[in-house]
Amino acid sequence: MKIIIVGGGAIGKHAADILSKKNNNITILEKDKKRANELANSLDSLVINDEGTDMISLKNAGIETTDAFIALTGDDKVNLMGCEIAKNIGVPHIITRINNPGNEELFVKLGINMLIPVTQDAVNLIDNHLSSPGTRVLAEIGDNKAQIIEIMIPESSKFVGHKGVKIDDGTISAIYRNGLIIMPEKNITINAGDVVIIVAKTEHISKITKQL
Repeated sequence: MKIIIVGGGAIGKHAADILSKKNNNITILEKDKKRANELANSLDSLVINDEGTDMISLKNAGIETTDAFIALTGDDKVNLMGCEIAKNIGVPHIITRINNPGNEELFVKLGINMLIPVTQDAVNLIDNHLSSPGTRVLAEIGDNKAQIIEIMIPESSKFVGHKGVKIDDGTISAIYRNGLIIMPEKNITINAGDVVIIVAKTEHISKITKQL
């Protein structure tokens, strides 16, 4: 996956480090020249010393062919400008850091895929979203050997009409349907629009979400 990250601060660096280790092609835009040089010397990623808030700089970074745009600067205005360009170009995944909760509405109106708070969990949220779009990790079990995930079943899923609590290598533990929580029985049927809670080994999560 080709990913552009705007902002090479602590979160941006950590995100680039983790995502690059998963064979993603990472490009970082960092406006501070000293910081950009530090990143270039410490990361296996392309680092460009630029703002990342205008079409020229983002085109130079390859935004027209990128799979994901992640804005992680400490300035919501900068993040919003970059996200708007990425949105207009049609980048599939747009993720942004929110520094001031009062600005959240601006990003929502723009239709950003995912908003993340400034917390230590930010990188994990990014990674989970890119690995399994539309999926939310509710909990990690046993040093992340297993996970509990939440996913909505689209009409296009081959599992619409599926009977039973087994989904490939996972188990359905609950279904949220029409405002009600259903504890599934052996012959439960999955409907389009169901939000299902699944427990599975972490190694199987990606396969399960792709199947669903």
